[in-house]
Amino acid sequence: MNLVLDEIRQLGENRENGFLTLSRNGHRVVMFYREGMIQAVSSNLTSHRLGDYLVKAGYLTARDIQSVLKSAQRKHALFGEAAVRERHLEPVELAEVVRRQSLELLQHVLTNDFSIDDFTNSVRSFYTPANITFAGLFLELCRNNAKSFEASGTRTVVLRSGQDLSELPWYPEELGVLRELTHPTTVAGLVASTGMKETPLRRILGVFDQLGIIELKSENEFLSEHVAIVKRSGFPFDGLIPVISNAVVSDKLEVLKNSSSFISEQFRNLKVRINESDNPAQVMIVSSPENGDGKSLVSANLALSYSLEVARRVIIVDCDLRNPSLHRYLGVTEGPGLLQYLSNGRLAPHCYVRRLENLFFLTSGGIAENPIELLSLRRMKDLIEYLKNDFDTIILDAPPLSPIADARIVTALSDGCIMVIRRGKTSYRSIEGAFRVIDQAKLLGIVFNDVKPMLFHTYYKRGYYDYGRDSQYMYSRGRKRLEKPKNYLES
Repeated sequence: MNLVLDEIRQLGENRENGFLTLSRNGHRVVMFYREGMIQAVSSNLTSHRLGDYLVKAGYLTARDIQSVLKSAQRKHALFGEAAVRERHLEPVELAEVVRRQSLELLQHVLTNDFSIDDFTNSVRSFYTPANITFAGLFLELCRNNAKSFEASGTRTVVLRSGQDLSELPWYPEELGVLRELTHPTTVAGLVASTGMKETPLRRILGVFDQLGIIELKSENEFLSEHVAIVKRSGFPFDGLIPVISNAVVSDKLEVLKNSSSFISEQFRNLKVRINESDNPAQVMIVSSPENGDGKSLVSANLALSYSLEVARRVIIVDCDLRNPSLHRYLGVTEGPGLLQYLSNGRLAPHCYVRRLENLFFLTSGGIAENPIELLSLRRMKDLIEYLKNDFDTIILDAPPLSPIADARIVTALSDGCIMVIRRGKTSYRSIEGAFRVIDQAKLLGIVFNDVKPMLFHTYYKRGYYDYGRDSQYMYSRGRKRLEKPKNYLES
């Protein structure tokens, strides 16, 4: 293994705190560590400045850079933090750019023979750390060096036993192949079962081979080892679903941030009331009469509250394909998600699912040009049936009930509905319109949002609860969307 890469691995395994300095021909790169995770990578290379990455992504203009620099100096803040405080982008978006910058800098270091200068023990905090593990870095390096996997038609491929691969940020296509590799199969068999073309399939296998997670077996070889991951019916391998360890979770997820708070208690009470119903809903939607009433924040906190129950399997799905926001609260990337699942006829739903602690989630995947058509597909109904087989509670973050029909389509797939109304914002006309279109028999309760807590005055009649002010992330609208570089399967 490369000496620098081996040092990076050792620092991760030893959970070190500090910074590693690397250099070559006057160029200097510094890697910052916290408990073995790469927090950030900085350098004196002008081609790898964070400001340039933000310009390339469309979050800043060249003129904005000087303004943000002045703001950072004035407030004694880092450049990225200043850009967020100036509302050029959101923390989760900054974190994604920081990770991209860090990975590209490390790729540059490893391909240009940088040498190790020293490692200094210290602890430094970053506004939005990259939080890159060695395993995640090695996966990216293998992808960048992907080669076609060669195996004769008579030999089978299978996952090695005893591995938990959930810490890796797999692509949906990779998860689709991994599922098939839980039992020995040939390359031809993989082509048939996944529907993928042979060339990208062999590249995926080449990445797996570099990672050392697959092995070849002869056609008649007896498999004495237990297959890598025990299959469940329908949802085959929790050990592969990516667990997000670098989420920039919103402070507004009160259930996760402060489980003993008054607001967290209200969500526990709401959950109990729902469960006390004669027929507790397995699939419930959270919607509102208008946009900006806080339904995504309520749905996320409610889902997290459910996920804290022992042995309860919970998933939340962002069904708002016009103005998605669930990913911002969870602090994860927008995709892959529901949009990609509905648009792709090959891959199973679990290929797009991720996990934050005990909560499984399926983000929107982006903004759709034809949301009504997509949500009306048979594939959407199949998704709900698929999830019902393996999850105890399914929460659908639905679009607003007016003036569009999207929410009505999603409501038809559910057992119950929670309505979010925001004090001082939601109009009476919108509320009346929402109650006209919704199936009253499915109404589980109403969350009255943006009111001041009054002890001993929380009112429930099918559920009235108060909650704090919601942020709508309005400043991000109309901005150029982040264009991700092509991955090794697309190039």
